[in-house]
Amino acid sequence: MIRSFEELYQHISLIEPISIGVVNPKQDYIFSALKEAEKLGWITPPVIFEDDNDIQAANLAVQAISEKKVQLLMKGDVDTATILKAVLNPEFGIRTNRRLSHIAVVKPTSYDRLMLMTDGGVNPILTPQILDSVIQNAVDLANILGITHPHIAILSLIEKVNPKIPETIIADETVKRYKNDKSITIEGPVALDVAISQKAAERKGIHSKIAGKTDIFIGPNITTTNFVVKSLMGLGEVQGGGIILGAKSPVILLSRSDTMEARLNSIALGICANVG
Repeated sequence: MIRSFEELYQHISLIEPISIGVVNPKQDYIFSALKEAEKLGWITPPVIFEDDNDIQAANLAVQAISEKKVQLLMKGDVDTATILKAVLNPEFGIRTNRRLSHIAVVKPTSYDRLMLMTDGGVNPILTPQILDSVIQNAVDLANILGITHPHIAILSLIEKVNPKIPETIIADETVKRYKNDKSITIEGPVALDVAISQKAAERKGIHSKIAGKTDIFIGPNITTTNFVVKSLMGLGEVQGGGIILGAKSPVILLSRSDTMEARLNSIALGICANVG
């Protein structure tokens, strides 16, 4: 079980360098991250897909993935929607029967494992069908990271079902839908304090099998999850990165606001998820 980004780095250092296709990169922060990843021996010299038309550049990169000319896809200076539209284009054959979802992986110093937080980047609304993809994508990544039996929290404000708080109903229905799945332990609705702390569960009088050892955190909506991740990352002493899963190739997204460490973490996650 990989419990930190240091352990993740050690893991991918044993993997042969892979080829990465980047869509219209223009800014220095992207090239510096790629240069460092190449220096670390993670990737071969990146293949740059440049075109005055962002849509055409994204299509060329995704086509290269489908033809196995490159192994991993990374967003450059194009809109996320543009590259995801190319990924979902059935013409290229890399979409699957799942919805795409973003998984942020963070590691606070005070938590003894990686926290997989989803979906704070792709799906604004979580219907039961979308939730199934969000959960399965996160479980796949958890398994790849050596978490053979993930603990999953469907997060909400409170632990009781309340018709005035719709996410509690969705959480309860989701847990019932997965009650016979022996490969995971899933609970919900669960407040965040309980998910991350056994002591919090005890103080609240809540019996939980996952409290303090939750691996996957399913947020109630895209805004909440995005805020939680950015709050953790912005306060310091938290390492993090993120990728989009659900297609045959992960999609790496880097941000100008990311530290070099966060950019490398995202690339490392993409390599790990791509190799499996």
